[in-house]
Amino acid sequence: MASQLPTVKIKFLDEFKELFNESWRNIVFYGGRGSGKSKHVGLALILRGRQKRLRILCTREIQNTISDSVHKLLRDIIEENGFIDYEVTDKIIRNKVTGTEFLFAGLRHNVNEIKSMEGIDIAWVEEAQSISEASLKVLAPTIRKEGSQLIFTFNRFAELDPVYVRYVMKKPAHTYSAQVNYDVLDRAGLFPETLRMEMEEDRKDPGLFAHVWLGEPVDQADNSIISRRAALDAMNRVVDDEGAIQVGVDVARMGDDRTVFKKRKGLKLVDSASYTHLRTTEVCDKLELFVAHDKNVLIKIDDTGVGGGVTDELILRGYWVMPINFGSMSSEPDKYPNLISEMWFYLASIMPTIDLPMNDGLLGELTSRLWKMDTKGRRAIESKQDYKKRGNRSPDEADALILAFYEANIAVDEVTEDDYDDLEFEGLLDRDF
Repeated sequence: MASQLPTVKIKFLDEFKELFNESWRNIVFYGGRGSGKSKHVGLALILRGRQKRLRILCTREIQNTISDSVHKLLRDIIEENGFIDYEVTDKIIRNKVTGTEFLFAGLRHNVNEIKSMEGIDIAWVEEAQSISEASLKVLAPTIRKEGSQLIFTFNRFAELDPVYVRYVMKKPAHTYSAQVNYDVLDRAGLFPETLRMEMEEDRKDPGLFAHVWLGEPVDQADNSIISRRAALDAMNRVVDDEGAIQVGVDVARMGDDRTVFKKRKGLKLVDSASYTHLRTTEVCDKLELFVAHDKNVLIKIDDTGVGGGVTDELILRGYWVMPINFGSMSSEPDKYPNLISEMWFYLASIMPTIDLPMNDGLLGELTSRLWKMDTKGRRAIESKQDYKKRGNRSPDEADALILAFYEANIAVDEVTEDDYDDLEFEGLLDRDF
């Protein structure tokens, strides 16, 4: 049947190519406005529906009328590309050659109708941040045809939107998820100028900008170490680069962790680099290039775990290295149980003075790390293990940044065995800081 269809040349961005991968059970795209996620999902489904017969349910939490759905978006895609093999009515969209059907229904008020639907191949949930936990529990087992897929698109609203918790944080098997923002279209030269004007206006309100354009949730946990506004202010601030160059290095330990370099000059972050799956000597080679072989640059390395090997090798090569153990004793042990806690709060204290580049990944890492009081009344950062249990990836960007801005007058004495025993008793021991 596909050979009978008119041929159309389509521009489809690589960031959304997984929409054609039928091996995924769940496909999730979340992020800010102007990322092209809804249009690319709609286009992918239209194209897939031209190749074979599919039954596609387009749904959201509440759909009172067809105008509340993605019906118009799909119709516009069909008209813009001249897909004459599709017929569009006010209720359904159908391909006349393959027999593909698009159906439209809201979840909350149509539970029984959706439960009775048979043979759904793909369910696309738009505005999925509004989906309740109850609706998710109904939807997933309802779409049960062999090889069927669930596709979710949304802009986060709260820290713990049910769809975000279930499909991004917990990430069940056979799930693909990706955050996409306006820069996806911008890099491709497809970001509309009308949207750019709106975006630039929204920059005046950093919190609004972060939510609308960077896909950050509206609220933030009360016990976050660094506020979103403070981080965004730093990313919108311009300071001169007067001062010495210093480099922070967070070395990857395993899996998908990244080795990250951050270079600052004075109070301005001026360069960054990120790598995966590098051997110790390769990390050192990359670092030499990163500092332009300047042996007068202070390089501060997370010396725990595999970072110790990088420290040793760079010292052998004649570089000025400061090894830092995040689990070391704080210089103010009455305030912080370990050095990593002190370093995070130190970064928070200088946030009003530093200049950072706009980076949504770094923004997320800086503003999502939590703290609590220990039993001695000290401020303790949550362990990396607990941070990752909440669905976050390793905060390698943030750790490299705090190393770059770390001041050498903070003590780095090693924690004694007695100190470790005390921390373990209080539930704070985690050598993977």
